[in-house]
Amino acid sequence: MKKLATLFAMIVVSLGTALAQGTIDFHNPNTSPLRVQDAAGNVTTVGAAGSPLAQGSVRVGLFLGPATATSWAQMTMITFITNSSSTLPLFVGTFNGGVPYTVAGHPQNEVTSFAFAAWSISSGALTYADAIASGQGYAGLSAIGQNYVLGGGATSPALTFGSGPGQIQGFTLVPVPEPSTIALGLLGAAALFLRRRK
Repeated sequence: MKKLATLFAMIVVSLGTALAQGTIDFHNPNTSPLRVQDAAGNVTTVGAAGSPLAQGSVRVGLFLGPATATSWAQMTMITFITNSSSTLPLFVGTFNGGVPYTVAGHPQNEVTSFAFAAWSISSGALTYADAIASGQGYAGLSAIGQNYVLGGGATSPALTFGSGPGQIQGFTLVPVPEPSTIALGLLGAAALFLRRRK
């Protein structure tokens, strides 16, 4: 009987812990699609006709940080998914990691900031930083949405994409510069800086 009571108590505690976890809206609607700009400057929706990136070819990372975060350095990637592979117009340029997505270790009603990063799978990278370091494919960052209240329990999470307070608009992936291009740019900037000082 004592073992049964202990088991019951453990189940109640674990259910209570699961219900207390915060949730976030980890998706973008087709009104705020992922866009991509090619090397010629043409901007298209990811997966649309003529786009350099097809459906199902982009990883999207979800980042969380303090309520008033203003820098990516203040944020941590908590998960990532691949964008929709469906070619139906409703899903072109979209991703859906969960509505709601449960954020482990963050309680319901916690006030946070969130952001998204996206990079092409062709780079082979599992993080945005690795994609940039690879010098391959396409990558992009969203704006940072501040003061986002995590949902949970019977409370639905607030929308992440939109034009309201704490929401962000869609964002664009651009070609990742090759490391040698970055190095040459930095050397050129350093040379100009040294020349000005003389």
